[in-house]
Amino acid sequence: MADIPDMNISVGDTIDLDKIGKFHNTTTKKDKTTNTSAKEADSAKTEYTESNPSHKGGIINEKLKVRFSVSCFKYQQNDNKKRNDCVEVTFNNRRKQLFRNPDNVELNNFEYILVQVENGMDMGTVTACGLIAYDKYCQSYGDNPKKRLMPIIRVADQNDYENLKRNAEEEKRAVEKTEELAERFNLDMKVTDADWQFDRQRLTVSFTAPQRIDFRLLVKELARTFRTRIELRQISTREEAKRIGGMGPCGRTLCCAGMGGENCHVTLDHARVQQLSNNVAKLSGYCGRLKCCLLYEYPVYAEAAKKFPALNSRILLPEGEARVIKADIFKETVFVHIPKAGIYKSLTCDELDVLKENKKVLSPPDDNYHHHHNSKHEYDNNPEELKDLEKQ
Repeated sequence: MADIPDMNISVGDTIDLDKIGKFHNTTTKKDKTTNTSAKEADSAKTEYTESNPSHKGGIINEKLKVRFSVSCFKYQQNDNKKRNDCVEVTFNNRRKQLFRNPDNVELNNFEYILVQVENGMDMGTVTACGLIAYDKYCQSYGDNPKKRLMPIIRVADQNDYENLKRNAEEEKRAVEKTEELAERFNLDMKVTDADWQFDRQRLTVSFTAPQRIDFRLLVKELARTFRTRIELRQISTREEAKRIGGMGPCGRTLCCAGMGGENCHVTLDHARVQQLSNNVAKLSGYCGRLKCCLLYEYPVYAEAAKKFPALNSRILLPEGEARVIKADIFKETVFVHIPKAGIYKSLTCDELDVLKENKKVLSPPDDNYHHHHNSKHEYDNNPEELKDLEKQ
């Protein structure tokens, strides 16, 4: 393919064949026009973008790109040029790792690159660079020098991309072989996926199991079959859901698979602050753990809860002593129960402020009133089952 004049073309741009001329081995005049069909134009654009990866436009991982939120992608794009000495790379198994960019190569988000790893070379996708990657480095390593980070090698070209696709095809065979051997050795394990290192120096097989298992025989047989270093990695059910993906009850892609694969640490406190029923069926996702989406509105509820007294707080009213049973942050109203009168009542924030000034709002007592009064709300399930949801 002949050299194409520098026209500042990036990935996804439409190529004007009238400007660049025909793709012949001999040079043609610039003013010569050609009538090319739409199919030929698309073919030329694909050939150009895939066979000429440069710093301004390498091969893009479209599959991973659609899993990121638009706002996150825009923020990272605007931040790329500010600082490029740290780069976050995501690999096929959703594993993320930080690398350094010693030569300050200009990189784009979701671009395939080759990186140096402990025992060879691997290929991954850029998911963060600039200040965002640097912030992640500071969270992990503080102000320590970047000697801990391995360097990136270069932007991937078309040959690298073809090798990556061949490895992906052979990963299916690795999964089938592992499942076959696990059944032969009576191992209670579920194989999730397999991942070839780009240079085929290592094959990593991920699996889930209810308990620790002895897979020494399995490793020996896999090493004999694939003639490479074998690594078996036991992962959690949350990690399994992130890798497999799926659709949640809301009708959207699972949060763990659709928001860039960021790990979420969710606890029962996130549900309690939002006054959600402690019901295992409602709070747990497909992974059997607490839903990641419990984190989305938590900061709003946590901030709004500061305006209201804690649940089970005592409020001295003319009708008798009342207990706070619920707070509606949207209507800015608190609902109380007055046991002596046997009635329920609602109080606005203005009324609460007046009661606080008169010292009529007291802290919750150390008794079991709240638990008895709201036993159905608080204990739809065994507390031990609820605790299991917090496991990662």
